[in-house]
Amino acid sequence: MSSRTESDTSLRMETLVDEVSRWPGVTVTPGRSGGRVFSLGTREVGAATFGGRVAVTFGRVLHDPLVDARWTTPDPVTPASGRTVFRVHGDTDVERARALLRLSYIYHALARPDTEAGQTALAALELESDLDHISPPWVVRERLTDLAASSA
Repeated sequence: MSSRTESDTSLRMETLVDEVSRWPGVTVTPGRSGGRVFSLGTREVGAATFGGRVAVTFGRVLHDPLVDARWTTPDPVTPASGRTVFRVHGDTDVERARALLRLSYIYHALARPDTEAGQTALAALELESDLDHISPPWVVRERLTDLAASSA
């Protein structure tokens, strides 16, 4: 990778980290490989490195349809974990990475409405609007909507 490309990727990732860190309830801690880990309470939403790797943690209920739709790929190190990996190369990839992290954020908020972090995130979410903006595969939207109905 050229120095210019590395610089562009690093700048894109800084922008992504800055945005995700402002989501209500999200805490950001240093990652093992120099990136940042995003958490909602005790649950990891995902992680990003400044080299362009985004790892996103989903429950199997979202992991499989997102992988099947080729939105992301299973983590090659722990393929059965529910963790996925997405590589950012350009601006459109940043949008996909943001969408994947937002879907994970929504999922973890809906899965833990009994926690302070979950309540903080849910109070700030506009589920239908977020899903309209992200336009995830239909099955993902349906599963998140069902989860929202069951946690209400």
